[in-house]
Amino acid sequence: MKDFISTQDWDKEELDNLLELAADMKQYPEKYSNSLAGKALLMFFYNPSTRTRNSTQVAAYQLGMFPTFNSIKDSWIGYKSESIKDTSIVLSRYYDAIGIRIFPNSVNWIYQKANNILRKFAKWSEVPIINFEDDMYHPLQALTDIFTIKEKKQECAGKKIVISWCYHPKPLPFSVPNSILLMSSRYGMDVNLVHPEKYDLDPEIISAAKVNSSNSGGSLTISHDIEEAYQDADVVYIKSWGAKQFYGDPKNEKELRLPYRDSWRIKSTYLDYTEKNSIFMHCLPIRRNIVADDDAIDGSHSIIYDLAENRLYTAKALLYYLLKK
Repeated sequence: MKDFISTQDWDKEELDNLLELAADMKQYPEKYSNSLAGKALLMFFYNPSTRTRNSTQVAAYQLGMFPTFNSIKDSWIGYKSESIKDTSIVLSRYYDAIGIRIFPNSVNWIYQKANNILRKFAKWSEVPIINFEDDMYHPLQALTDIFTIKEKKQECAGKKIVISWCYHPKPLPFSVPNSILLMSSRYGMDVNLVHPEKYDLDPEIISAAKVNSSNSGGSLTISHDIEEAYQDADVVYIKSWGAKQFYGDPKNEKELRLPYRDSWRIKSTYLDYTEKNSIFMHCLPIRRNIVADDDAIDGSHSIIYDLAENRLYTAKALLYYLLKK
């Protein structure tokens, strides 16, 4: 049995197999129709979701599974009403896999607590636990990100990716930037992480990314200058995140981010610095003309809808890989 809590927990060969499987499923969906008939998936959400919930639910249905949605609002599942041990053991007697989404606001913005809860579920579960996003990682999104880059660019190694902070009215979790940073560095990309000063990511994540880059033959550069970072980029991946020193303190964090409201709102002119055929990515949802301008989101570089669609194929691949015996 294997869990999917962070891509760092998986060997590179296993990730390669997942990506190859997703590509085959996208091209030949009929080969896998009802291949997991009779199996059941629990989708348990402490927090709202659009793409993760819907893509995984449809993926399970197309594989012949029975997907069930549970919310913290209408069940006893949790870490307050009932112990994680009891919840995890009982639910794993009913289901063949359990997916969980839990954001920082569900754990009072105590960093790493949401991830720890997922790992406690995994400790007691008798079936695979799938991370639908916690406060540290969003592995299904990262799997889809690298799948889409490979699809658009044919290969990842040697391609320059800019992982760019962008303005947002409120501080967001580190899960998406952490995950694309770790994944792109494992695939030999030349990673340029750009953000305002004082918006550094977790030092442990940065250290892991540096090791990934060393092992994969890629590189990692960190800067605070958008124009410099975007130069000749093949991929631009934008995402906002909060300042770690004000984690759980949005009032003081707001004072830090407000000065970047215009300069770090992503404009189409920023993409002029990149390669002519560069791709522009965001995991969605995105606040138009706040996070990025319409002409960047809808411009010729943008592949946001292709990226969102690919969530279906990577979810199918993961379920099949975990459950097909």
